[in-house]
Amino acid sequence: MVGREGRIPKEQFTGFQEVMRDLAKDMGEWAFYLLLAMLVITLWKRFPYKTWRVVHQAMPVLYLMLALHAAMLAPTDYWTQPVGILIALLGAAGIYGALYSLAGRIGRARRASGTVTAIEQPVPDVLTVTCQLDNNWRGHRPGQFAFITFDEKEGAHPFTIASADRGDRSISFQIKALGDYTRTLGKRLEVGHAVKVEGPYGRFDMARQDASAQQIWIAGGIGVTPFLAWLDSLQQTPGQVSADLHYCTRDRTNDPFVARIQASCATLPGIRLHIHGAQQGETLSAADVAAAQTRSSRSEIWFCGPQGLAEKLKHELGRIGQGRFRFHQEAFEMR
Repeated sequence: MVGREGRIPKEQFTGFQEVMRDLAKDMGEWAFYLLLAMLVITLWKRFPYKTWRVVHQAMPVLYLMLALHAAMLAPTDYWTQPVGILIALLGAAGIYGALYSLAGRIGRARRASGTVTAIEQPVPDVLTVTCQLDNNWRGHRPGQFAFITFDEKEGAHPFTIASADRGDRSISFQIKALGDYTRTLGKRLEVGHAVKVEGPYGRFDMARQDASAQQIWIAGGIGVTPFLAWLDSLQQTPGQVSADLHYCTRDRTNDPFVARIQASCATLPGIRLHIHGAQQGETLSAADVAAAQTRSSRSEIWFCGPQGLAEKLKHELGRIGQGRFRFHQEAFEMR
């Protein structure tokens, strides 16, 4: 018979404590299963965003269930040990964050209200929306994004701000039809429509560039949006930045952004524009990027576009660049 010498004595609980332990055990088990289910629907991109957003709001509740599970089922002596004290402190911080989220306080200080002042649709799958916000808007840096709510039932969606901050609380967005919501947005919006904006967020910021490194900017499709804000902000200081801007598009002849980019770059002598139209056989390659490097020192690449293009360029540049390229990427997928 195996003895119990050296083992932690089994604790005995009665009454209310026993009931709470049984409840915590069941809640922890169900929370684990629900977390697995949420992981599946998060990775399943065809699952509707509107439904996913509501389900995602249950995360703080699941955390509280798991925290109760851990607190009730751990041996009492465990919490007097250093590792137990550390986990208790971290758990308390997590509980505070969960309650803070459930109270709806996350992002509240960054929320502003306003109205739609202009709507344009240069091509069927791109919508330009300009908004005028109230005094709660604190301004933004070029390249940042914000969460926009046009419909309370639909909830907030993230979009990159496509204009520079001129201090008048006016911002614009370039919204591409990539899903059910964005495909029908143009039919439901009109001038004067009320909006709520939370932000700004993001670190795809021109101020973070290394002045000693050569700048190479790469935009793919709607990923040109942060660069539109960059170019817009540079109009007031045309000679401040020197960079090669590569814009990759499906068809340069019918692309609505080509003319705007060309007009912006025409007044910026330091920006060398390269447009790559896939239908015209002008696909961007790592060799094209490397050829633009005119200095022997390292270069910074700022990329916003399709993930496939990013992975291809990073792999090829890592092979031929020998550490001379530092890659910054804007990840604009939220799930």
